[in-house]
Amino acid sequence: MKRLILLTLILCQTQSFALVKKAAKIYDKSKDDNKNAYIAEELYKSRYYFSAVVFAKEHLIEGKTFSKEFENLLEELVLKTGTMSFYGLNDQILAKYPSPSLSFILGLRRFNYEKYNGAVKALTKVPDEHRFAPEALFMMGSAQNLLNQTAKANLTYDRCIERAGTFEGRAKNTKLKRYFSIIRESCIIHKARLLFKDRQYEAALKAYEEIPKTSYRWPYILMEKAWSAYHLGNYNRVLGILVTYRSPLMTSYFFPEAEVLSSIAYFKLCLWNDSLQLVDQYYNVYRPHADALKDILVANKSSHTYFLKLLLKPIKEMEGINPFVRNLMTQVRKKVKFSLDLVNYQKAQNELGFIKKLKDSPLKEKMEEAVNGAISWRTKHLNHYIKKQMFGFINDMHKFSYEMFNVKLEIMSLKRDLVYDNKKLISDRGRGSLENVSRTSKEHFFVFNGEFWGDELGEYSFGLKSNCKRVKKDKEAI
Repeated sequence: MKRLILLTLILCQTQSFALVKKAAKIYDKSKDDNKNAYIAEELYKSRYYFSAVVFAKEHLIEGKTFSKEFENLLEELVLKTGTMSFYGLNDQILAKYPSPSLSFILGLRRFNYEKYNGAVKALTKVPDEHRFAPEALFMMGSAQNLLNQTAKANLTYDRCIERAGTFEGRAKNTKLKRYFSIIRESCIIHKARLLFKDRQYEAALKAYEEIPKTSYRWPYILMEKAWSAYHLGNYNRVLGILVTYRSPLMTSYFFPEAEVLSSIAYFKLCLWNDSLQLVDQYYNVYRPHADALKDILVANKSSHTYFLKLLLKPIKEMEGINPFVRNLMTQVRKKVKFSLDLVNYQKAQNELGFIKKLKDSPLKEKMEEAVNGAISWRTKHLNHYIKKQMFGFINDMHKFSYEMFNVKLEIMSLKRDLVYDNKKLISDRGRGSLENVSRTSKEHFFVFNGEFWGDELGEYSFGLKSNCKRVKKDKEAI
């Protein structure tokens, strides 16, 4: 069996070199106006995808013919190398051709430059049956949302959910199914956010429930579910949802906002000591670690490679640098767009290794230069993304530190008022009771016995009684 695999690899490599040789001949001798398109085709066939991109872009810049075959090639190159490969083309070139693939890239490019009207205009040119349609609809809905076109965004997200579901059902391999599943879930989540924005909190919670616990997005929506429960006044459910982050299965997900929301939920139940305990933990444990991490980040903020190298380090090395580093890097790796870009970055490096094995020629020289340039640009892009995420975490720590301080001040003020009024809260904190649990017929309830089970995660609710009623210290009710 091993011998058969080896022979297959040798045969594929031999065919690949033959196709590169053909591309080199076209590069050296052809005078055809579509020369670069032909070279791109031959390099694509030989699996030099990033090299093929260079010649495909040159063909587009030259503005020669645009055939259906070339559109098919562009579509495959976008799939093999990512949309990032064509970001360098300006809007004029991307908008020039009758190409759904280029319209898709143009829409994403305009969205990233916050040109939302232009993004919508470009993305509407991607047909519903095109393989990029689900992602195009997702981005279109996001652009419409940012333009405050809520009704249109709602309809677009519905189309996205339907299209992504259809493509997921048609997909013949696991990776493709997962890709469309993630897009469908992203549209569901954004639709839920529109409901939240419209203060339809129960409907938002119902929409969030459509996201399975196996989804990579699920840990992030717990926070959003908790806020929906908070606005419904169900503070026990808030605490139950957020305690999920304490599970050993969720160690990579630490969010400063979750600590603040938990503290506020206790505060709303007038369980001030519990609230203050979270405040003290935030300041005495989390904040010092965050400050130490900030010193590391600031010292390397000008580097174009430090953060990417950090992400690629073994887990044990990450843990030795700072307690938060491993958590942050795990979260970054699970971002779908980043993980795809990282895979393509590694593919480009592999391709460069194969190019160096080719026989010296003018084509090889150009391929090597182009792929080196692509790797350099992608290195800076990935590094910047990681740096942005890490500094965002530090900024959140400081922002929510201010919120925690306000919670503590409010509690101290209320305690002082009780002393001045010769009053106290009605009871001490108990362990809780089922009588204090509020849930719908579709919400599960698990009795927590000191262990976190996978199927219970996200289903918890505390059963704490509100301690907000006040009595005089002589026990007489007021």
